[in-house]
Order: sequence, then C-alpha cells, then structure tokens
Amino acid sequence: MAWRPSLEEVEAAARVLATAGNHHRWWKPYKKSYEEMFATDPMAKSEFDGIVEQMLMAAHEARSATT
Repeated sequence: MAWRPSLEEVEAAARVLATAGNHHRWWKPYKKSYEEMFATDPMAKSEFDGIVEQMLMAAHEARSATT
C-alpha cells in the first residue's frame, strides 16, 4: 500500500500553496484565508487538496527512491 499524507499534512501544505499562489498572483487574488476561500466551495477545496496530496505523495516517493 502506498504512503498517504494525513489530512492535517495535506491541509497544512495546501495553506502554504494557497498563500504562495496568492502572493505570486498565480490565480485570482484573494484576501481570505485558505479556510475562508473554500468554505463556500467544498468541491474546489477537495480538488485543491487532492492536487496537494498528489504532490506530497510524489515528494515522498522521490525521497524514498534516493534513500
């Protein structure tokens, strides 16, 4: 079974990505927090968190391959 990050790890990393994306204007700027951005759109939160989860899993796999 493949390693999976915890929900807390995914949400922590998603907050970092959301903050960086807003700062660098990778998407429409928001003045709201990660939680506020997705409070009204659970599908968008699920999709965003899914992308972050895949990133964390890929990073874990890459790290495991080099050790």
